[in-house]
Order: sequence, then C-alpha cells, then structure tokens
Amino acid sequence: MTPLTEVESKHAPPLAECPNCDHMLPQGLGEIECEICGAVCRVSHDPTISALKSETVQCPHCATVVVAGTEKRPVELTCSSCSGIFVISRKIVKVEIQCPNCQSRLRIRPRPGKRELGCPSCEVPFNVTF
Repeated sequence: MTPLTEVESKHAPPLAECPNCDHMLPQGLGEIECEICGAVCRVSHDPTISALKSETVQCPHCATVVVAGTEKRPVELTCSSCSGIFVISRKIVKVEIQCPNCQSRLRIRPRPGKRELGCPSCEVPFNVTF
C-alpha cells in the first residue's frame, strides 16, 4: 500500500511552560504531561483551536480547497472532488537561538529540558534549556 500524501498544517499550538517546574511542556493541546516533573497540565488556546478547525488546505491530488473541520492533527481527510485521501500533519515549530560564541543564528526544534548543541559555524558546544 502506498503511503498517504502529507500536507503540513499552517497552525501550531503555542509553546507553554509547566506551572510546577517552569520548563517547557511538550507541544500540543489537551492534557499534557510534563517530561521533567511529571505534572499533568491542561493546555487550551481558543484562537488556535478555531484556526485548526477552519483551516483550509489544497488537495495534493486535484488542487481543490478542503476544510479540515477538526482541531486534531494529524487528521486523515478525503477530498470531495476526487476522493483522494491525504493527511494534514502537525506543524513543526522551530525556534531561533543565537550561538554565544560567534552569534550565528540556529533554528532548532524546542524540546523540554537541557540540551547540548554544537554550533555548525564555530563548532563550539553550548547548552540550551527549554
């Protein structure tokens, strides 16, 4: 069976911090468990939920505009014109940080906790905490 065609969503839930330990929570909406302290937090953001429900994407098979109609991502949709099936995947959020040594700008996916990064320009390692 051929894999389904993926279209990335245009909207992503905002990044949120755990009220218990002040570290970043995993990205998402609903009940989210903090990877650092284990606290369960309820994350809700009405503007994002509205944007996800009314998001329109172009069918990758026939270019017809399709409305998602749900806030869940990933979601499998069927085009009403061509009956083509495709998936709207979650938007991958990236943040921009600056190397403390050479001031190069790096775009990375934020993850909860502490990470050691190596700058591709000056090759000096440094730590980042989210």
